[in-house]
Amino acid sequence: MPGEPDIASVAQAIGEPARAAMLLQLMDGDAHSARALAAVAGIAPSTASSHLRRLRDAGLVQATEAGRQRLHRLAGPEVAQLVEALTALAPPRLPERLQPDPPSGPLLRARACYGHVGGQLGVDVAARLREDGVVDDLAPGESGTVRTFDHPLLKALCISALPDARPGVRACLDWSHGTIHLAGALGAALFTAFLDDGWVRRRPGGRALRITGPGRRRFAELRIG
Repeated sequence: MPGEPDIASVAQAIGEPARAAMLLQLMDGDAHSARALAAVAGIAPSTASSHLRRLRDAGLVQATEAGRQRLHRLAGPEVAQLVEALTALAPPRLPERLQPDPPSGPLLRARACYGHVGGQLGVDVAARLREDGVVDDLAPGESGTVRTFDHPLLKALCISALPDARPGVRACLDWSHGTIHLAGALGAALFTAFLDDGWVRRRPGGRALRITGPGRRRFAELRIG
């Protein structure tokens, strides 16, 4: 008979400040080298290798070979959901030397959150789509479907259908604002379209996003924010 899940082993893997900083950086959804993650965590690259091995052994991170580099990313969306849940319960910041992003301003306004948009921008988009009946009023962690694609935001971004590989919509509790932003297939489609259409740009060295001039104009026209 199977025993109870060994959550202590996962908690121990996460519960070290350098490893926690690495996991937060990997929430941008990209793949990163050990050297880049070491810089984020404020540790030596040689030390980062052992931390990443611990995260891989716990099933939280996976590594792939890219030429002469080994790149690391979160092992899957269930790991991102775990990190999101922990951020909602955690104290506001790690110690200064371990902060994975620039101080709060840009990170709170808009950030990459494992393939979707978090921060105030993500919250504002979710609120508009809920108010206009595109998605249901979901509680954090709940999943749903897109009720209609007949909405000015979706039309402006040419989003008229979604893949079936994941829930259409999932409500993520946004740790920085205490309400939800949108994940799932719709959240991913919005994030991709925002980047492709130049409404947002990635800021170097972290998960924070910059809303561009054209993006600010379009969001204002669409009464978002």
